[in-house]
Amino acid sequence: MSLAEIPVDFNWNTESDPLSPLPETMPCEPTPQQAAGAQILSECLRDGLQGVSAYPSVDKMLQYVELLSNFGITHATVGIYSGPGVLDSMMKELLAGIREQFPRIVPSVLSVCTPASLKWAVECKEIHPAVEAVVFMGSSPSRRMVQGWDMDFILEKLGSFIKQHVAEGIPVVAGTEHTTQTSPADVREITRVQVENGAYRVGLADTIGVARPSGAYRQVRFLRQVLADLGRPEVNVDWHGHRDTGNALANAMMAIAAGADRIHAVSRGVGERSGNASLEEVALNLAAMQSEAGLPISWNMSELLGLISFYQNMVDVVTADHGVLGKRYSYTSSGLHTDAILKANALAENARKAQDFELENKLRTMGRTVYSAVDPATIGGTWSVGVSQWSGQSSVKLACMQSGRDPEKLPPELIDEILSYAKGSGRELEGDELEAWFSKA
Repeated sequence: MSLAEIPVDFNWNTESDPLSPLPETMPCEPTPQQAAGAQILSECLRDGLQGVSAYPSVDKMLQYVELLSNFGITHATVGIYSGPGVLDSMMKELLAGIREQFPRIVPSVLSVCTPASLKWAVECKEIHPAVEAVVFMGSSPSRRMVQGWDMDFILEKLGSFIKQHVAEGIPVVAGTEHTTQTSPADVREITRVQVENGAYRVGLADTIGVARPSGAYRQVRFLRQVLADLGRPEVNVDWHGHRDTGNALANAMMAIAAGADRIHAVSRGVGERSGNASLEEVALNLAAMQSEAGLPISWNMSELLGLISFYQNMVDVVTADHGVLGKRYSYTSSGLHTDAILKANALAENARKAQDFELENKLRTMGRTVYSAVDPATIGGTWSVGVSQWSGQSSVKLACMQSGRDPEKLPPELIDEILSYAKGSGRELEGDELEAWFSKA
């Protein structure tokens, strides 16, 4: 093979094509109605587990499924064909547990286009009658070259195995790997074969995270047009994205804006390489759009922090200090910030004394959000305060109030002593250390 024979993958971000011209304009985000209609599929017990060193126990995974159900997730991918072995046994035990304990959850499994994988998908259906199958193959030019496949081979395999899965009574989500590196002409032909052979849903996979928001929007919009041209506009569209270049959330939002119905996501964004689209990021943004429009929120957001915290402990992934819902998401020690928070709570206390409880609640909320985009009370969390070299008296008083004490009973000299110690040590004081100081009051 010569250098000239090596194929070039299509770039949906920048490469023009007669079938799919580069968009001249795009929306900046989904409409509230699109946000309200979007679903989240949990990839936490499938794609997410490719990013950790060992699978958790089936009991732990079933506990997590319960949390997913409580949060409001109804669809979850839980396995991929891997041949006989421990993983296969665990996935089947997991499917049985979901059937018995969590009937609201619709599980899906990944099935490659081979007789052995089809047989396995049928076995999974026997365990859980509602199971769906994601039937897929790689499709990009580079993937076809290294596998020795041509488009005719891919189309024949996809058509045949989708049809066989459907004949077995298994609903099919049709997919390809590297969809975001596959040309419009090839995507069109693949989609035609997928839906003509019975797929009720089509998934676009940004397998290695190369898409940017413009590319995600353009490809979903193109797929929607293909489905319309085929006379199948009712076919649902999934977006499966990764975080390799930091665009997973923006891509998910633009996919919804272009017509995607469902986003694949994992708690804490865990997954192979840089990880998957983050469940908490997607849910927080869609919920905000719904709330701002006065629409019902699709998920029980008060369960969110507990959900992702359980997952990170289950898969032994350390929570970063920073980032969305990181350890410090609701933490501050800055005197400027704590002064505003303390004053909002003082106003709330005055409202309480005046028995204006509606005003009190609004002021309490203001106290939690005056320096935070996320109200911890709405996601099952709490705000937290420390004292540091950049703190003032308000920081000490607010930390005292958080500990359950009356900050007005703190002697001024003790406040000065705490601040002097923090500024002299050049570090943050929190937790037990502050408790020891407050106990002196």
